Amino acid sequence: MARRRRIDWSVILRADAPLPQWGKQATPSDMVELLLNFGDLLTLNDPDALLRRSVELALHTVGLVRAGIYIHDDQLDLMVGSWGTDLRRKVVDEHNAMFQLGELGHQVFQRAISGEAQWTSMEDCPIVINSDSETKVVGKGWVVCTPIRCTRGAIGMMYNDAGLTSAPVDQEKQSHAAVLCTVLGLRLEALHGPGKAVYGRSGRHPAVASAMRMLAEDATLGGVEIAKRLGVSLSRLARVFKSDMGISLVDYRNQLRLDRFLALIDSGRTNLLEVALAAGFGSYSQFHRVFRALRGVSPRVYFSGPR
Repeated sequence: MARRRRIDWSVILRADAPLPQWGKQATPSDMVELLLNFGDLLTLNDPDALLRRSVELALHTVGLVRAGIYIHDDQLDLMVGSWGTDLRRKVVDEHNAMFQLGELGHQVFQRAISGEAQWTSMEDCPIVINSDSETKVVGKGWVVCTPIRCTRGAIGMMYNDAGLTSAPVDQEKQSHAAVLCTVLGLRLEALHGPGKAVYGRSGRHPAVASAMRMLAEDATLGGVEIAKRLGVSLSRLARVFKSDMGISLVDYRNQLRLDRFLALIDSGRTNLLEVALAAGFGSYSQFHRVFRALRGVSPRVYFSGPR
């Protein structure tokens, strides 16, 4: 390695040369002020807190009417909710919401990655509000989609609209929102590393959590029906479920049904066929096969011996 040399002004200028003088500091621009406010994101190490704070900044610093952030799950091609905004501009929990990205969404990603457009405005879109139990369409209007990017590409999207205010698209605010999304994307990548999914509050995959919730409500559901309700293929759902839970969707469902069966027996019910059907099994033969596989003996042998 070459030896470093000093290049101080006092060294490189003649002794009688006047030293440079600092000029009057310029007034900070709006962009500088924005970046200073966005600096909050650099202090947060919890991804979910980071996502929520970004929505707050979009509302109160950028000045958007409503905003919500969704993360792209590239395994299922779903947009997974985190935090959004109600019609009163209050930040609300949207972790239970998800939807298929689709071809138009991929085009928005590609436009940003190619440099063609950092955000895309779409007209005549449903204006929706989300709660824990339902999604309501309250009107129609424009929606701006702003990709959240990191060094490997787009990892999510900020959606914003005017709610029911009829406010027009503000070009400057949308540009500032694009800067916010860039800062957010780089911060998420710094926390998770390239190629790692970010699902917000819970470490469990949202599709897996939804599948478990569906089975808890109705253990008769099969994988095909669950995948259809989620809008994904069965093979994709099965792969993600096994990766996330360490057990296949079928094995999880069978264990859930058997646990329910045994709980009903313990409550005093004795007709095995009726209890098997009540626990979610489609037939007695299916119940018998699962019971033997998980308990190692037939139901008859199991219940005739000491327990």
